[in-house]
Amino acid sequence: LVTPLSSEGQLLPVQQRQMDLKADVSTAMVTELSPKTDYSLTVYAMYPGLIGDSATIKVKTTPLPEVSNFRVIEEGLFSLRLGWTPPQGKLNGFKIFIPRSNRPGFIYEQLLPRDISSHVIDSLEEDKKYTVSIYAVYPEGPSKPVSVVGKTLKLVPVHQFLVQNATTDTVQARWASVKGATGYRLTWASTEGHIENINLGDNFNFYMIQGLHTGSEYTITINPIFGDIEGPITTAKIKTLESSSVQTLKVSAVSTSTAVVSWNSVPGATGYRLAWRPTPEFVGRDRPRQLALNTSTTQYQLKNVAHDTEYVLTLYVLFGAAVGPGIAATFRTSPLGYVSNFKVTSYTSTTIDVAWSPIVGATEYKLSWKTDNSKPQVQYLDRSILFHRLKDLNPQSTYTVTICAVYGNSEGPEISLSHDFEFIMMREVKVEDIGVNSFTLSWKKASGASGYKISWIPFLGGDEKSHVVSADFASYTIRNLRESSAYKIQVSSMVGSREGSAVLVTARTLDLPKVEGFVALNTTDNSTVLNWTRVAGASGYRLSWRHISVFDTKTEILGPGFTYYKISDLLYGRTYLFTIRPLYGEVEGPISTMYQRICKTLSKLFD
Repeated sequence: LVTPLSSEGQLLPVQQRQMDLKADVSTAMVTELSPKTDYSLTVYAMYPGLIGDSATIKVKTTPLPEVSNFRVIEEGLFSLRLGWTPPQGKLNGFKIFIPRSNRPGFIYEQLLPRDISSHVIDSLEEDKKYTVSIYAVYPEGPSKPVSVVGKTLKLVPVHQFLVQNATTDTVQARWASVKGATGYRLTWASTEGHIENINLGDNFNFYMIQGLHTGSEYTITINPIFGDIEGPITTAKIKTLESSSVQTLKVSAVSTSTAVVSWNSVPGATGYRLAWRPTPEFVGRDRPRQLALNTSTTQYQLKNVAHDTEYVLTLYVLFGAAVGPGIAATFRTSPLGYVSNFKVTSYTSTTIDVAWSPIVGATEYKLSWKTDNSKPQVQYLDRSILFHRLKDLNPQSTYTVTICAVYGNSEGPEISLSHDFEFIMMREVKVEDIGVNSFTLSWKKASGASGYKISWIPFLGGDEKSHVVSADFASYTIRNLRESSAYKIQVSSMVGSREGSAVLVTARTLDLPKVEGFVALNTTDNSTVLNWTRVAGASGYRLSWRHISVFDTKTEILGPGFTYYKISDLLYGRTYLFTIRPLYGEVEGPISTMYQRICKTLSKLFD
């Protein structure tokens, strides 16, 4: 028999119920009891036709499990977000409520489904304490409620608002975070009435305002945002500097692996940051690098830069922790030079004398020689040596002699010539005239020669071409060459069909004409007009531009009649790299480069 007890401990027979158990059962689960209730449990022994002895115990059921870890997760101006851990057991849901403090009833009550563990109570009053309660709802009834006290936020302004580290076109704003704010609105206004603002996320407590006017006073304001509500405004004033940027940045003494950078000193600067990296066309040739320099430094030598690579160089002025505006320049390192005017000056039956012209930047020369059936012999010579005699040679053999300039750990391109002791040696071979697409060679006629063979090949590889002229010739013009390109040229004497030892010379064709007078005029706060001088013979122009901090480049192909072009939709206060090349059919001419910061100028030459 299962009988509940009253609060006074009396049996309640009306609510009594009976459970019949089999004879072999010694344990039983009693279910469907009321929580937190005293019960009398009596077991009787049953015999056929008889009721035996009984045993009775009193027990009390536990209360229904309460909600645990009930807490305020987030406080808002007009809301509280609450969270909890649901209890174990079969739930119907939860009831969350805020009782009235001065009379019966609720400020807020809400029945919630059983599968949630957080809830937002909104439409509350600003800056007020609330006692919030919650209980779990079971099929058997509600659990005991638990409570927590939360307080809504007060609409407060931003504190510790600092505007500092002004340069000519930037200022830095810092502030202390406001609890509960979902963001901030930062606004700056000049005395001329130009106003800009930006909305920032709640994780911001610093922002650099860019694109300001030089020597101008600005009013900077900030206010916290709480969802759709804007908090009070905090104000500060600051004036940008008259000058805080480097006015002149020069790159000089450029070699294959070094360059000297110099600039003017900036008053008030605490230092400089110098950064350099290959331009997009040369990405991968070298890694980006930067370094900080003290305020007394106005010249620095870049070392270990890659040869034959174009770099963009940017110098920033430092004012404590603030970084002022940058100025940029480009430069291109020299290629590893090839030895020029490499030739045989004289020979005997067992010696060959070779000579060559000096190469700027070379640390030494590597000279090697071999026959068709022998391993090469190698001799390293000091950079001051421009002549060498090869001794103990076999007069019955043809020798190939090779030379290259050495630059530290790198070797430049190789130049080779061959010598046969039985043939007439060419003398006084030289390049008389150089054009954009041609070379004119001359030489001293060799006695006994039946003709001369002239051959040429691009220095960086390609098809070798040749031409044979009669013994009457003492000069020859090679045509249809590629502009701005180096060539290896060999002239050898011919006796019948046999070819003698060649004399090797090197030369480089002239560059195609480049665009001159490339300048920016009539720059506004979002556009500029680029102007240049027309290039004779050009079939058009390739004009490109990009922001200096990104690689995304925009390009326009213009006809030959263009001498200016307006570019719009540029970002105010930012510096852009502009380049232009003349086009000659399918061939592009040399590049002309210019940097321009986008801000208003006084002149207006075009509409």
